[in-house]
Amino acid sequence: MHIVVIPGTNRRGSYSLKLAKIIEADLLARSCTVDLLELALTPEFLADDVYKAPHPSVTALVTRFLKADGVYFIVPEYNGSYPGILKLFIDQLPYPENFDQRPCAFIGLAAGQFQSLRAVEHLQGVTGYRHAYNYPVRVFIGDVKKSVSPEGVITEPKLAERLMAQAEGFVRFIKRMKHDPDRA
Repeated sequence: MHIVVIPGTNRRGSYSLKLAKIIEADLLARSCTVDLLELALTPEFLADDVYKAPHPSVTALVTRFLKADGVYFIVPEYNGSYPGILKLFIDQLPYPENFDQRPCAFIGLAAGQFQSLRAVEHLQGVTGYRHAYNYPVRVFIGDVKKSVSPEGVITEPKLAERLMAQAEGFVRFIKRMKHDPDRA
Protein backbone atom coordinates (compact mmCIF):
# COMPACT_ATOMS: atom_id res chain seq x y z
CA MET A 1 0.00 0.00 0.00
CA HIS A 2 1.34 3.42 -0.98
CA ILE A 3 0.56 6.45 1.18
CA VAL A 4 1.45 10.07 0.49
CA VAL A 5 2.10 12.19 3.60
CA ILE A 6 1.73 15.93 3.12
CA PRO A 7 2.98 18.40 5.72
CA GLY A 8 0.59 21.19 4.78
CA THR A 9 3.00 24.10 4.98
CA ASN A 10 6.14 25.34 3.30
CA ARG A 11 7.50 26.87 6.51
CA ARG A 12 11.09 25.81 7.22
CA GLY A 13 11.60 23.77 10.38
CA SER A 14 7.85 23.36 10.79
CA TYR A 15 6.28 21.06 13.33
CA SER A 16 4.10 19.82 10.46
CA LEU A 17 7.19 18.35 8.82
CA LYS A 18 8.38 16.90 12.13
CA LEU A 19 5.00 15.18 12.59
CA ALA A 20 4.97 14.05 8.96
CA LYS A 21 8.27 12.25 9.54
CA ILE A 22 6.83 10.56 12.63
CA ILE A 23 3.80 9.40 10.64
CA GLU A 24 6.09 8.27 7.83
CA ALA A 25 7.96 6.03 10.30
CA ASP A 26 4.68 4.66 11.72
CA LEU A 27 3.48 3.77 8.21
CA LEU A 28 6.79 2.24 7.17
CA ALA A 29 6.58 0.04 10.29
CA ARG A 30 3.22 -1.16 8.92
CA SER A 31 4.83 -2.26 5.64
CA CYS A 32 3.50 0.68 3.62
CA THR A 33 5.50 2.58 1.07
CA VAL A 34 5.49 6.28 1.86
CA ASP A 35 6.07 9.41 -0.17
CA LEU A 36 6.68 12.50 1.96
CA LEU A 37 5.42 15.23 -0.35
CA GLU A 38 6.85 18.56 0.80
CA LEU A 39 5.37 21.70 -0.70
CA ALA A 40 7.45 24.69 -1.75
CA LEU A 41 6.33 28.05 -3.05
CA THR A 42 8.31 28.25 -6.27
CA PRO A 43 7.91 30.57 -9.27
CA GLU A 44 6.65 27.54 -11.26
CA PHE A 45 3.85 27.07 -8.72
CA LEU A 46 2.82 30.71 -9.13
CA ALA A 47 3.09 30.99 -12.92
CA ASP A 48 0.18 32.64 -14.72
CA ASP A 49 -0.36 29.56 -16.87
CA VAL A 50 0.08 26.94 -14.14
CA TYR A 51 -3.48 25.65 -14.61
CA LYS A 52 -3.27 25.27 -18.38
CA ALA A 53 0.42 24.48 -18.87
CA PRO A 54 1.93 23.41 -15.55
CA HIS A 55 5.69 23.33 -15.18
CA PRO A 56 7.20 19.80 -15.03
CA SER A 57 8.05 20.32 -11.34
CA VAL A 58 4.36 20.92 -10.57
CA THR A 59 3.32 17.98 -12.74
CA ALA A 60 5.80 15.77 -10.85
CA LEU A 61 4.18 16.66 -7.50
CA VAL A 62 0.71 16.00 -8.89
CA THR A 63 1.82 12.64 -10.32
CA ARG A 64 3.26 11.62 -6.96
CA PHE A 65 -0.04 12.51 -5.26
CA LEU A 66 -2.13 10.59 -7.79
CA LYS A 67 -0.14 7.38 -7.15
CA ALA A 68 -1.38 7.28 -3.55
CA ASP A 69 -3.71 4.62 -2.21
CA GLY A 70 -4.28 7.05 0.66
CA VAL A 71 -3.21 10.53 1.70
CA TYR A 72 -2.23 11.71 5.18
CA PHE A 73 -2.54 15.46 5.71
CA ILE A 74 -0.67 17.20 8.52
CA VAL A 75 -2.61 20.45 8.83
CA PRO A 76 -1.30 23.47 10.71
CA GLU A 77 -3.75 26.25 11.42
CA TYR A 78 -3.00 29.55 9.73
CA ASN A 79 -5.47 32.35 10.43
CA GLY A 80 -8.33 29.97 11.20
CA SER A 81 -7.84 27.72 8.17
CA TYR A 82 -5.24 25.62 6.40
CA PRO A 83 -2.20 27.20 4.71
CA GLY A 84 -2.44 28.76 1.27
CA ILE A 85 0.35 26.58 -0.12
CA LEU A 86 -1.81 23.53 0.53
CA LYS A 87 -4.81 25.12 -1.20
CA LEU A 88 -2.61 26.12 -4.12
CA PHE A 89 -1.41 22.53 -4.45
CA ILE A 90 -4.94 21.13 -4.25
CA ASP A 91 -5.98 23.53 -7.00
CA GLN A 92 -3.32 21.97 -9.26
CA LEU A 93 -4.82 18.49 -8.91
CA PRO A 94 -6.86 17.24 -11.88
CA TYR A 95 -10.58 16.68 -11.58
CA PRO A 96 -12.15 14.18 -10.99
CA GLU A 97 -9.26 11.87 -10.10
CA ASN A 98 -7.84 14.23 -7.46
CA PHE A 99 -9.75 12.92 -4.45
CA ASP A 100 -12.37 10.65 -6.00
CA GLN A 101 -12.59 7.57 -3.73
CA ARG A 102 -9.16 8.36 -2.25
CA PRO A 103 -8.90 7.75 1.50
CA CYS A 104 -7.60 10.76 3.44
CA ALA A 105 -6.51 11.08 7.09
CA PHE A 106 -5.94 14.28 9.03
CA ILE A 107 -3.79 15.55 11.88
CA GLY A 108 -4.33 19.12 13.01
CA LEU A 109 -1.72 21.05 14.94
CA ALA A 110 -1.49 24.52 16.35
CA ALA A 111 0.73 26.55 18.63
CA GLY A 112 -2.38 27.55 20.60
CA GLN A 113 -5.22 25.72 22.27
CA PHE A 114 -7.64 25.45 19.35
CA GLN A 115 -5.73 22.48 17.89
CA SER A 116 -6.42 23.31 14.21
CA LEU A 117 -9.97 21.97 14.39
CA ARG A 118 -11.29 24.65 12.06
CA ALA A 119 -8.43 24.18 9.57
CA VAL A 120 -8.95 20.41 9.40
CA GLU A 121 -12.69 20.84 8.98
CA HIS A 122 -12.13 23.32 6.14
CA LEU A 123 -9.81 20.87 4.40
CA GLN A 124 -12.19 17.97 4.98
CA GLY A 125 -14.91 20.04 3.37
CA VAL A 126 -12.81 20.38 0.22
CA THR A 127 -11.75 16.73 0.08
CA GLY A 128 -15.29 15.56 0.82
CA TYR A 129 -16.67 17.83 -1.88
CA ARG A 130 -14.35 16.06 -4.31
CA HIS A 131 -15.52 12.61 -3.12
CA ALA A 132 -12.64 11.58 -0.88
CA TYR A 133 -13.17 8.95 1.76
CA ASN A 134 -12.37 11.00 4.85
CA TYR A 135 -11.11 8.77 7.64
CA PRO A 136 -13.19 9.80 10.66
CA VAL A 137 -10.48 9.40 13.32
CA ARG A 138 -8.62 12.69 13.44
CA VAL A 139 -5.86 13.74 15.82
CA PHE A 140 -5.71 17.33 17.05
CA ILE A 141 -2.67 18.76 18.80
CA GLY A 142 -2.69 22.09 20.62
CA ASP A 143 0.42 23.66 22.14
CA VAL A 144 2.39 21.51 19.71
CA LYS A 145 5.72 22.72 21.10
CA LYS A 146 4.84 21.03 24.40
CA SER A 147 4.03 17.72 22.71
CA VAL A 148 6.78 17.53 20.09
CA SER A 149 10.40 18.41 20.74
CA PRO A 150 12.38 20.68 18.38
CA GLU A 151 14.16 17.48 17.27
CA GLY A 152 10.85 15.93 16.19
CA VAL A 153 10.32 13.53 19.08
CA ILE A 154 6.90 13.03 20.68
CA THR A 155 7.22 13.99 24.34
CA GLU A 156 3.72 12.95 25.47
CA PRO A 157 3.14 9.17 25.55
CA LYS A 158 -0.64 9.51 25.09
CA LEU A 159 -0.13 11.52 21.91
CA ALA A 160 2.26 8.88 20.58
CA GLU A 161 -0.40 6.24 21.28
CA ARG A 162 -3.10 8.28 19.51
CA LEU A 163 -0.89 8.81 16.45
CA MET A 164 0.02 5.12 16.23
CA ALA A 165 -3.62 4.08 16.63
CA GLN A 166 -4.65 6.53 13.91
CA ALA A 167 -1.98 5.24 11.51
CA GLU A 168 -2.98 1.64 12.17
CA GLY A 169 -6.67 2.43 11.72
CA PHE A 170 -6.03 4.41 8.54
CA VAL A 171 -4.18 1.49 6.96
CA ARG A 172 -7.16 -0.79 7.76
CA PHE A 173 -9.54 1.88 6.39
CA ILE A 174 -7.65 2.05 3.09
CA LYS A 175 -7.78 -1.74 2.76
CA ARG A 176 -11.54 -1.75 3.39
CA MET A 177 -12.15 1.04 0.89
CA LYS A 178 -10.05 -0.66 -1.79
CA HIS A 179 -11.86 -3.94 -1.17
CA ASP A 180 -15.37 -2.44 -1.10
CA PRO A 181 -15.48 1.17 -2.35
CA ASP A 182 -19.29 1.26 -2.18
CA ARG A 183 -19.03 0.91 1.58
CA ALA A 184 -18.25 4.61 2.11
